[in-house]
Amino acid sequence: MFLKADGTEVWLQSSPSLPYLSLGGVIETSEDYLVIRSRLLQVYKRHHGMVSDDAFLIWDEDSTTLLFCARPDKNCALLLLGEFGRSRKNGTPSAVLEDLIDIVDTSLSGIARHSGATIRLQVVKPELAIRTG
Repeated sequence: MFLKADGTEVWLQSSPSLPYLSLGGVIETSEDYLVIRSRLLQVYKRHHGMVSDDAFLIWDEDSTTLLFCARPDKNCALLLLGEFGRSRKNGTPSAVLEDLIDIVDTSLSGIARHSGATIRLQVVKPELAIRTG
């Protein structure tokens, strides 16, 4: 996590600035974080250089990237980077949101299955990552 000037925490640090959507939550399990982390490392590629704690590449398609970020205190987030839905077919007025919900649901199910833990989302926040150094 990185602190913004107002004291709030953000998951991502980028150069020079990058808006992203953060779906924050917790990893619910009695197991130690290192056990969960080792399971995730067996399945997902780590994403280096942008996130302060562990970041795993979950989905990458059509200029959209989905990262699962986690900390030893078992706080976690799904980060949606880029534009989502531009290349997708038009359908109902809420088709883009429905597609996003499907991607998030599928991703969370996979993460839960591979980690052996429940991932519970608690908040959705737009964020802005700004290079700090």
